[in-house]
Amino acid sequence: MEIGQSVLQVLILTKNEEPNIKRVLDKLTWAEKVVILDSGSTDETLAIVNHYTNTEVVYRPFDSFAQQCNYGLSLLNSKWVLSLDADYVLTDDFITETKQILSLTGDTNVGYYTKFEFLVFGRQLLSNNTTPRAVLFKHDAGSYFDDGHAHRLKIEGPTGNYKAKILHDDRKSLSRWLANQDGYSVKETHKLLHNNGEKLSFSARIRRNKVVAPFFVFFYSLFVKGLIFNGWAGWHYTLQRTMVEMLMAIRLIEEEKLK
Repeated sequence: MEIGQSVLQVLILTKNEEPNIKRVLDKLTWAEKVVILDSGSTDETLAIVNHYTNTEVVYRPFDSFAQQCNYGLSLLNSKWVLSLDADYVLTDDFITETKQILSLTGDTNVGYYTKFEFLVFGRQLLSNNTTPRAVLFKHDAGSYFDDGHAHRLKIEGPTGNYKAKILHDDRKSLSRWLANQDGYSVKETHKLLHNNGEKLSFSARIRRNKVVAPFFVFFYSLFVKGLIFNGWAGWHYTLQRTMVEMLMAIRLIEEEKLK
């Protein structure tokens, strides 16, 4: 480890995360440094952040998630990075396991994946449609790249898996969610229609069909995942996921017909 280099620092991207950021930072008071890379918040996000003594705010205009994250990594000086979204709330078990990983000697893993528990209206869902994500990795082993509307982390080296999970608890308004999905659907449509000959994943092939995806996601979420037993929280999540697929189908039809 370099002289003056800390063991772990945290990176979080923000823009108008007032409904979420306090719950996230309350679970990060143990971290030496939390870098908040903001892209122009106009709500109380930064005022809330400034109440925490271990935070540092840096402003950068947003261009893409990968570019933003890679710039954020350049601001850190630590052996390990914990990269979080602004609606990821750490559990006590996750924090304990992270500290255990950092204390390991002879560990060959350079990154760790975790699964997520989704909360809707503060109620934990029985299941969700997310896949594991690498959130902890060695600074010199990870870099981000854009993939449709999302950003992916490329890790150079062996990886492990957390036993503990992170809570995904986004409490921003429905209007904000709809606006975000509109932008995401444009990027995902472009990715599907211009995949440069790459083999499409199962989910991408279903989306290209346009008709199947909304019905598939609705029944898969509600019945296969069992979210019908989560009451209105389960219905809310299911309808959101279905709406995403409907928006994608509409975008694909529009793009193909305008060619």
